[in-house]
Amino acid sequence: MGRETAKRSIEEISWQDAKMNELPVAKFECVSCKYSDYRMSTREVGELAPGECPRCHGDMKVVAREVPQELSGQLALVAKHFDIKDFVAAKNRVELAVAAPNAKRSFRSLLGAAKKKGYLPVMREQEGELKLLMVKSPRVKKENVLINLLLFLATIGTTFFVGFYFLFGNTLYAALFSGSLLLMLGSHELGHKIAAWRNGVEATLPYFIPFPYLLGTFGAIIKIKSPIPTKEALVEMGASGPLFGFLVALPLTFVGLKLSNPALEGTSPFIIMPVIFVVLQLLAFGHISAAFTSLNPLAFAGWVVLVITMFNLLPAGQLDGGHVTRGLLNRENHYKLTRMLGLALILFGWFVPFLLIWGFFIFFIFRSYHTGALDDVSTLSKRQKWLAAVTFVVFLLCIPIPTG
Repeated sequence: MGRETAKRSIEEISWQDAKMNELPVAKFECVSCKYSDYRMSTREVGELAPGECPRCHGDMKVVAREVPQELSGQLALVAKHFDIKDFVAAKNRVELAVAAPNAKRSFRSLLGAAKKKGYLPVMREQEGELKLLMVKSPRVKKENVLINLLLFLATIGTTFFVGFYFLFGNTLYAALFSGSLLLMLGSHELGHKIAAWRNGVEATLPYFIPFPYLLGTFGAIIKIKSPIPTKEALVEMGASGPLFGFLVALPLTFVGLKLSNPALEGTSPFIIMPVIFVVLQLLAFGHISAAFTSLNPLAFAGWVVLVITMFNLLPAGQLDGGHVTRGLLNRENHYKLTRMLGLALILFGWFVPFLLIWGFFIFFIFRSYHTGALDDVSTLSKRQKWLAAVTFVVFLLCIPIPTG
C-alpha cells in the first residue's frame, strides 16, 4: 500500500511539473510604488510592462521568473480541472481566466480537492469569460453549544410566560403554545441545518431569541460559518427551513382549529389570515370564521408560524426567499428586485401598516448585494428548479388576506 501511495505521489508531482512547465510565469514589480504580483507572461527579466500597475498605473518590471512553491501548487491544482488562459497572483489570492468543457463538473471536483489543500475557489463570469479566484479557506470558529442551550431554555420560559399571562391565562394552554411554537420554529431551523450538512456547509445549531412580550420570542436563527458552494445548495438551504416548518405547522394548526370553537361574530384574534389558514378552516369547520369563542393554542401558534413563513419567503436580500431567488437570478437582478420589493412594501404600508415595518427593514437593511454561491455561473438542475417552484407555491399559500 505504501509503494502504491508513493507511486501516485510521484506521478502527481511529475504531472504537476509538466503542467507548470507549460505556463510561462513571471514576477512583476512596479517601478514606482513597488507593488508586485505574479502573472502569466513570456517577458524576460528586466523587461517593462508600461502602465500595467493596478495600484498606481505605473510601469511594471519583470524581476524574476521563478514560481513560489505555494503558487505552483495552486496553479497545478487548478490546471488539473480547468484550462488556464491567464492569471494574476498577489497577496494570498490568485485570479485566473479559465475554460472547461463542463465548468459545473470541473468546479465541483476542484472544490473538493481545494478544500483538502486549504483553499477555496470562487467562480464568476465576467464579460463572457470564466473567472476563477483562489483564496485561503477561512478558519471556522468552534461554537459554544452552552449558549444555544441557555437561549433555548430562556425561550421556553418567555413563550410560556407570554402564553400564560398575556394570551391564554391557562397553564396547559401556555405549555401547548410554548411547545408547539418552538417545535415549528425548531423544525424550520432543522431544515436549514440538514441542508447545510447535505451540502458541506458549516452552520451553527439554532439560536432561539427570547423576548418576554408579544409572542415570547423573535424566532430562531442559525449562522452560516462557511461559504455556500453552489446555486443548487443556495436554493436548497433557503427553501428547506420554510418547507420543514410549513409541513410541521399544517397538521398542528389543523388539530388546533378542530379543538377551537368558531363564533358567528365578535372580535377577531387575527389581524390577517394566511390563505392556507383559511383553507384549513374550511376543512375543519366547513366555513371561514374570523372570531372564536375559544381558540386552541396549537391553532394560534400555527397561525404565527405561517405568517412568519410568508415573510421569510419574501424574495429579498438575505431572507430565505432571497436565497432561493438569488439561486435563480444574477447579482444585479436580485439586488434590483430587493430594492423594488422594499419600496413597494413601504408604499403599501400606508394602507396596511404592518407592511411598512417590513418594507423599511428590507429597503434599509439589505442595502448590499447578495454574495451568492462560490459557483455563481452554473445553472440549476431540474430538481432545484422544482424545489424553487414548490417554495414559491408555499409562499403564495402563506400570503395573508384581510379578515375584516
